[in-house]
Amino acid sequence: MFSRLLNLIKIGNAARKVRRETGGEEKQRAKNYLIQVLGASKGLPAKIGQFMTMDEEDLDLRDSLNDAIEPMDFDTVTTLLSQAYERPYTKVFKSLEKNAKAASLGQVHFGKLKDGRSVAVKIQYANIAKSVESELKIMGFLPKVGPVSKWGFNLDGYRDRFWEHFGGELDYEQEAKHQIKYKELVSPIEGFIVPEIVQESCRPGVLVQIREDGVSLDEAEKAERGERFAIGKALLQHYLLMIFRYGYVHSDPHPGNFGFRLKGNKDAEVILYDYGSVLELTKNERMVLLRIILAIRDRENLNPASCLAALGFEPDKLKDLRAFLPAILRTLFDPFIFDYPYDVKDWKLSESIDSVAGDLKWWFRSSAPPKFIFLMRTIHGLIAIINRLNTRQSWKYILDDACGDLYPEVRSFNVPPLAETQNDVSFNSLSQYLKVYVKKASGGRVELTMPARVADDLDGTIDDAVKETIKRNSLDLAEMQLRVRKNGFKPQVIFKVHDSERDVRVWLE
Repeated sequence: MFSRLLNLIKIGNAARKVRRETGGEEKQRAKNYLIQVLGASKGLPAKIGQFMTMDEEDLDLRDSLNDAIEPMDFDTVTTLLSQAYERPYTKVFKSLEKNAKAASLGQVHFGKLKDGRSVAVKIQYANIAKSVESELKIMGFLPKVGPVSKWGFNLDGYRDRFWEHFGGELDYEQEAKHQIKYKELVSPIEGFIVPEIVQESCRPGVLVQIREDGVSLDEAEKAERGERFAIGKALLQHYLLMIFRYGYVHSDPHPGNFGFRLKGNKDAEVILYDYGSVLELTKNERMVLLRIILAIRDRENLNPASCLAALGFEPDKLKDLRAFLPAILRTLFDPFIFDYPYDVKDWKLSESIDSVAGDLKWWFRSSAPPKFIFLMRTIHGLIAIINRLNTRQSWKYILDDACGDLYPEVRSFNVPPLAETQNDVSFNSLSQYLKVYVKKASGGRVELTMPARVADDLDGTIDDAVKETIKRNSLDLAEMQLRVRKNGFKPQVIFKVHDSERDVRVWLE
């Protein structure tokens, strides 16, 4: 435990160096060093490194992380296997490759069973469970600083949830059960593959599955447009089905856990590996999540604070946020609202919530139940992959296809009301569209209708000619933008101007 504490201090120093550096090259070198330290640490730090390197621009950092994770030597592997089977490993395997794919908690070797089947064999690192347990204990001892202290995060709850999840990842018998169940649940999705578990060959520290090969995401993102679209569709179908219908979702979505088969002719397959981290959502939680989506679509007279409290958010913390909650939830569920294919590059979650709530975003995050950090990790991973595939998908259509038959039950689901003082805001306060009307002195006229969310970037939405009109009339666009955000993007007239060149009216409805 003392050794892991020293290592965490080393990681903390590396992280502080990343924050301090301002120059481009120096900051990149500091970040590379941090990633290398995380990888060399295995266990929980390597998991954090995987989460930090999911995005498109992180290829070099992912390479640094993977190179830093040192695999066990082959003699150690064969000793562990022979101990697990209580006989020489050669009695189980016809062959086993010496090269390994190293990961955070274990490594994978390809081989063949005695009956000739090609398999992937995952062997857990020796003593990794004790290392992870030590790190999680240290988390409980560390001082509560920064946002954790200021906004009252439930550190004990997060630590317990981390231990529950990482404890699950260290239990290969449980992982095998997850994988078997998962394979059955996703069977209706065409082009989505879950490798078959070879149950008779699994042991507590050894997991054996049929080998399913595919190219990496780095290769898949270079594929033809039709193949990338097929991959994105299969991924999205899988995640929405598992989150909203079954409440049983793979929650470790870094790129190394996916393989892809490019079949040409606008066809492709997705392979999903590693089922140690599976998030389970109760039926009530799934009903409330769907109810929020439908309430936003229908502009229903439903209190968002009541919905969040039903999900386990702290009602007292939501009191100061209630004016912002419709806009925050609209941002969180943005892709599910529109009929057309959605570009996740437009889904600027952090920036949009920051613009709506400012520093109170931390109050919102701290009010959430600890388990939802894994749901957000899952969604973040999905966004990162779809973004790298550069493909637009109709989230609304795919969700309706996966769960549309549940909607009558969802709409009748009773969300318990909160105290009267918190029931003064509802989803019907949300605007749906940003409207622009321009009439020129020459008689020309322009009328535009755009999604309401573009009102979060008025400077980028309004053309230069209209900006000149605003300037001539001594109006402050930045001040108008701030007013729109503070009002939670409710229906309102943003501005009206009239001069010798044009009449302009911009409003939310």
